[in-house]
Amino acid sequence: MEKRTGFVEANDGVRLYYEDKGRGKPVVLIHGGGLSRGWWSKQIPVLSQRFRVIAADTRGNGQSDKTPWGHRTARYAMDVRQIIETLDLDEVTLVGWSIGARTVLSYIELFRGYRLKGVVLVDEVPSIEVHDPPDPPETEAEPPPEDETEPPPEDEVERRRRELRKMFISLDVPDDELDRLLEESRENTPAQGVTLGPDYRAQDWRPMLPSIDLPVLITTGGRSGAFPGCRYMYEHIPGARMEVFEGSGHALFYEEPDRFNAVVTGFVDGLHAEFRG
Repeated sequence: MEKRTGFVEANDGVRLYYEDKGRGKPVVLIHGGGLSRGWWSKQIPVLSQRFRVIAADTRGNGQSDKTPWGHRTARYAMDVRQIIETLDLDEVTLVGWSIGARTVLSYIELFRGYRLKGVVLVDEVPSIEVHDPPDPPETEAEPPPEDETEPPPEDEVERRRRELRKMFISLDVPDDELDRLLEESRENTPAQGVTLGPDYRAQDWRPMLPSIDLPVLITTGGRSGAFPGCRYMYEHIPGARMEVFEGSGHALFYEEPDRFNAVVTGFVDGLHAEFRG
């Protein structure tokens, strides 16, 4: 299936790279902070068989312009709006992971349901105050991995691989696959952490949650530190659905792609059920 690529120029002149594949109702994928659209490599080929899938690199990341400014979720939300408008998308399902989910919440705060049909929030918390380790399982706890007690590797590549591996619980990702993900982020703007980190810690979306009137699907790893925050959102967003991936961590869509893709497909199909004969 043909993949279309291009750049959307934001209103501050920053060019945002995107890839556009498939036909049908639009699904926009928003990756986590400091990463790239490559993290959706297990979603795009599958979801694009049913939907029009757009995956963009957020500013400063991947192939988007390496700007040192604008690294706040409100600015990221404006970038998403400008992608939606430039590509003339309507009835969009936003799928945001981690900082991408915060971007979705910011989009709703700023623009409410503008051109949206529904949203998928992937393993994020509405406030750092509800980001804690999940309740311990009833079964005997497993001992911590040996490498948690080891000093950081001196080799920079191996150190970065170890950081990525912390997001996976049940999946042993080969080094070459980790290296591909690292390479896509190699030239990302380091300055984004200067503003994005404090922005993240200062946000508290809890007061807004009861006002959300869009269909919401929350997906979370049962062994992720974001699990309590996802449960909080499920309890406070009217009509929200939640799917827990019990054996996964923060990157649940990467660890359990078949189930994640099926859950998202079912959710998007449900949003548009009234249009099918």
